[in-house]
Amino acid sequence: MKPLFKLREFAWACVSEVEDWLYPYRTEDTEPLWAEKDADDDSAVTYLKAQSDANNDRIDRLQSEMLYVTSQISEINNMLKNLNIDEGQEGSKTIVEEGKETS
Repeated sequence: MKPLFKLREFAWACVSEVEDWLYPYRTEDTEPLWAEKDADDDSAVTYLKAQSDANNDRIDRLQSEMLYVTSQISEINNMLKNLNIDEGQEGSKTIVEEGKETS
C-alpha cells in the first residue's frame, strides 16, 4: 500500500505543477488552497460564540412559544370543562322541570 500511496503522491505533485503552468494567475507568494495554514483562533472562537448565541436565541424563542401554546391549550381545556359543566347543569334542570310538570 505504501508504494501505491507514494505513486499517488508523486502524480498529485506533477498535476499540481501542470496546474501552475496552465493557470499562471497564482503568484509565488500565494499559498495553494490545500496548504496547511494556522487557523485564526480568534475567528474560530468568534464564529463558535455567534453560533452558540444564535442557538440560545432559538431555544429561548421556542420555549416562549411552547409556554404560549401550553397556556392556550389550558384556556381551551378550561372553556371546554365550563361548557360541559353548564351543559350538564342545563340537562339536570331540564329533567327537574320535566319531573315537576308530570307531577
